[in-house]
Amino acid sequence: MTGLEKIIDRIIEDAKEKARVILEAAQNDCRATAEKYAAEADDIRDAIADKAEKEGEAVIAKARSAAAMTRRNLLLAARGALLDEAFERAKKEVRDADFGKYRELLTALLTSALIEQAKAEDESVSLGDEVMTFDTFEVLFNAEDKEKYGSAVVEAARRAAVRHIGAERADKLRLSDETADIDGGLILRYGDIEANCSLSMLMAGMREEAEQKVAAVLFAEPGEEGR
Repeated sequence: MTGLEKIIDRIIEDAKEKARVILEAAQNDCRATAEKYAAEADDIRDAIADKAEKEGEAVIAKARSAAAMTRRNLLLAARGALLDEAFERAKKEVRDADFGKYRELLTALLTSALIEQAKAEDESVSLGDEVMTFDTFEVLFNAEDKEKYGSAVVEAARRAAVRHIGAERADKLRLSDETADIDGGLILRYGDIEANCSLSMLMAGMREEAEQKVAAVLFAEPGEEGR
């Protein structure tokens, strides 16, 4: 091998070594870059996963809230329908009770209304307030009840109330010539005042308490109904 050939071989070997070094450096750079972007991709993927999880939880919570509201609304509607039906049946049973029981109820309602009116009047007198006096206490029934029970109920209430309010007041009680547009019960009228003792008014007073009890059952958590 001549001196020239040796020089050429030396140059080629140096070139190969430089190429190897450059290639190795490039590979290292590529590997580092790939690792860097892989790490960033992992961070991005984790961030996206966290965001998706939070959004998913929010969607689930919203769906649960909507479902709970829907359930509550359905139960409220069902409660109202059940109570409507129950109280309509109760009114019908009261109206359809045998002659004696319904007449006793009407007598008790009228007697109680008379006594309450007398108590209010006496309290006003004791307080020194100006007291309105009434010449007549009129009793109004619906047309059917007036025909069936009117006179008998007025007379029975007059006798029952006399020992509480005195004969003078009791004797002012009269059966009205008019009828009332009510589903049962009665109305006691004195002057411009009317004491509404209709079945609808009585049932409305009872309904609030019933609704609270029904709501406690309808909206109780599982296992709490019997507590």
